[in-house]
Amino acid sequence: MKRSDYYGQKKSGGPGKVLLWIVGIIVLALILFALYIGYKVFAVGGSIQDPLNRDKSSLRSDKVDLGKGDPFTIALFGVDSDAKRSANGGGQRTDTIMVLSINPEKKTTEILSIPRDTKAEIVGKDSTEKINHAYAYGGPDMAVKSLEKLLNVPIDHYATIDMDGMKDMIDTVGGIDVVSNATFSYDGQSFTKGEKTHLDGKQAMAFIRSRKEQGAGGDFGRQERQQLVIQGLANKLSSVSSLTHFNSLMNHAKENVKTDLSLGDLNKVRSHYKGANETVHRHQLEGSGGIEDDGLYYFHPSDGSLQENSQAITSNLN
Repeated sequence: MKRSDYYGQKKSGGPGKVLLWIVGIIVLALILFALYIGYKVFAVGGSIQDPLNRDKSSLRSDKVDLGKGDPFTIALFGVDSDAKRSANGGGQRTDTIMVLSINPEKKTTEILSIPRDTKAEIVGKDSTEKINHAYAYGGPDMAVKSLEKLLNVPIDHYATIDMDGMKDMIDTVGGIDVVSNATFSYDGQSFTKGEKTHLDGKQAMAFIRSRKEQGAGGDFGRQERQQLVIQGLANKLSSVSSLTHFNSLMNHAKENVKTDLSLGDLNKVRSHYKGANETVHRHQLEGSGGIEDDGLYYFHPSDGSLQENSQAITSNLN
C-alpha cells in the first residue's frame, strides 16, 4: 500500500470514528440520566408513601382502579410546622383540608374546602371537636375516617404536604399565577381583587394565610385562596417546564409530602387523569360559628350545605 493511500484512508475514516465516539458518549449519558431518574423516583416514591390501614373505603363496594381511569376522591391536608408542639410529642394539625373529586371522563374536578374549625365527630377518638384535631390524634387514618363521617362520601386516597414545603416547591418552579379573590394586604404583600398576580413562595404563603385583615374575607376568603394556590401549583407541576426542576422537586417531595399512593399509582394518575383539570369547580361549606362553652370557636356547617356539597362530590364519581 502506498503511503499516500494509507494516509488517505486514515483521513477519510477519522470523522466517522469521532462521530461514533460522540454518539456513544451521548447514549451513555442518556442511560446514566435515565438510571438516575429511576433511582430518584423510586427512592422518593418509597419515602413519601404512608398507606392507610385499609384496603378501600368502607363506603365503596369496589376498590377504585386507577389503571382504568376510575373517578376517585383524594383528601388534601396542609399541615403546619409547629416545632414546639412536635417537641412536646403533639401531632400535626391540618390548617388546610380539601376533598377533591376527580373524573377524567367528564374532565371535571370538584374541590371542597373544609374549615379547620368545623365541629365534627372524630372517628376513633369518641369525641366531637374541631376536625383539624383528627390528624393530630391519629394521622391520616383518623382524619380520612372523620371526613367520611362528616360528608358521607368515600375518601379513596390522601396526600399531606407541609406548608413550608409548598413554599419551597412554588419557588422551585418559578412561582405561580393566580387571580386574587380579594383586595387586602398581609405580611408586607398587597393583593387586588380580579388582578392576575405572579406569586413566589413567600407571596403565596401570605396570600393563603391572611384571613383577619380588612378585605381578606375571613376563613372563607382564605379557603378560596388556598384552592387557587393548589390549582396554580398543580398547573405548573403538570407543565413541561417543571421537568427542568426535577431533582429539586423530588427532594422537596421527599422531605415534605406523604401519601398512600404508591409510585405505580402516581404514574397511573399521571397517565389517565391529565384531562380532569380542564374544568375545576370550587366549593365551600356554608354555616355559622361562634365561641362555645369551652371557650373555643367552632364552625357548624348547615345540613343543606353538607348535602349539596356531598352531592357534588358523589355526582362527579358517576
